[in-house]
Amino acid sequence: MKWVLLLRAVNLGPTNKIAMKDLQAVLESLGHTEVRTFLNSGNATFESPARSAQRIADDVEGALRTTLKLNVRCCVRKQSDVRKALDSLPDLPGYVSVTVLFDKPSSEALNQFLDTDWSPDVVQGNNQVIYIGFQNAARTKLTNAKIEKALGVGATARTPTTLRKLLA
Repeated sequence: MKWVLLLRAVNLGPTNKIAMKDLQAVLESLGHTEVRTFLNSGNATFESPARSAQRIADDVEGALRTTLKLNVRCCVRKQSDVRKALDSLPDLPGYVSVTVLFDKPSSEALNQFLDTDWSPDVVQGNNQVIYIGFQNAARTKLTNAKIEKALGVGATARTPTTLRKLLA
């Protein structure tokens, strides 16, 4: 099965640095094959007979901690799920971001989040992804930390272009 790995908050500043060759080595050490890394932001695709995204994510997080002393969250999705998220991408104004949720938020938290007026930004989504059309990304109230707090789950954001490159 083909999987997509997204690491949260790596290579953004002086902390949580990881070379993509090291990420590739970690994934291969866990038995994954056909590992490809993308850009320098903790994105990778790989083949694995494993069937549990959560189990893969837990294994990668553990391996990153023990081998590279890196304590970061991982989000793993089937390639088909990432494709579905892109196929469902609404037509939003401004700079568009796809926030992938690590777990499913409660229905109450999700509904409250989606019902909030985030003007001037436009928000849509479901229990897997949140789509945001930023009118001024530098001045938005919708930081990743705020999304995680509101929904009670981990999350990491990518542009649709980045996600498409992962599927190519």
